[in-house]
Amino acid sequence: MIILATVLVLSNQALSSSVAVGTSCSSSNNRLDPSTHKLLTDCDDRTFCTSPTNGTCQPRQCRRDEFPFGYGQTDPLPPLCGDGTFCADEGSGCQNMVEVGQPCEMNRDEQCAPPKNAMELASSQNFNGAVCLQSTCMFANATIGQRCIIDDTTYVDTGPDGQQSGNRIIRHNCQTPLLYCDLASTQCFLARPVGMECALDYECRSFNCGPQGSCIESAGSAHQVQRWQYAIAIVVVAISMTATGAMLVVIHQRLRLQQHRELREYYYEQVKCVVRPRQKLPSTRLMKFYSLRQSMFALHHRATHRQRQENKDYYTD
Repeated sequence: MIILATVLVLSNQALSSSVAVGTSCSSSNNRLDPSTHKLLTDCDDRTFCTSPTNGTCQPRQCRRDEFPFGYGQTDPLPPLCGDGTFCADEGSGCQNMVEVGQPCEMNRDEQCAPPKNAMELASSQNFNGAVCLQSTCMFANATIGQRCIIDDTTYVDTGPDGQQSGNRIIRHNCQTPLLYCDLASTQCFLARPVGMECALDYECRSFNCGPQGSCIESAGSAHQVQRWQYAIAIVVVAISMTATGAMLVVIHQRLRLQQHRELREYYYEQVKCVVRPRQKLPSTRLMKFYSLRQSMFALHHRATHRQRQENKDYYTD
């Protein structure tokens, strides 16, 4: 991990141009990279140009990211801006949020002051209901059927092998995520639910247009269980519980029957023991039909009769 972090820091410093503090510059030369739309200046990623003419590169006074580009692990970082302020791309210092209609930097929604109903308009596609489109602050409050403003930008990235890949981002001022701005008519329409036909991600309520040309669930969304799946699960659980209960009843009945047979045979053997050899013993088939109560009564009767006979013989002798 330490080696990897060192490599990343060295790569970061190598990619960022190194310009000494105090070097002459002009902020009039500030521009956006045509491919990545990153701000390019006469200074490096740790300094900014102080003036349009006869300026010098000075250390940045603020940062917008938690881990800004161009700094090493031990380098001191400029502070983050507080609530109600923002740090410009060049890092010249914290500034107050701008009102609707005022200029803002590209894709910097947080530079725009939010509306009064920010809670109603806020979404993941704007900043507290405010959005920066075509370098102008506005509210994302356009409703269905109203005219809307579109900011269509394509970001091009060049890989290590020189192959380029593009990412098209379309932003608008319709109320998201329920509405989207149609490219052809520039009007707000209802965003399409999952399963509906689409051409671009921003047309879907999930902001995810699948490869088959239909809206699909976003990668981080929770899985929706259908009603028929609930019904099948309930039926399976009910059948399983019924089958388990029936099986337990059958097993219990068989155990009781087996116990009854063992007791019946036991009492039958006891009756055989107390019956005198000269007495006629009922057949085995008939004894099998004796109930448990009859067997116990016979056992008690034979034992009592035998005891009386033994007592009589004793006193006679």
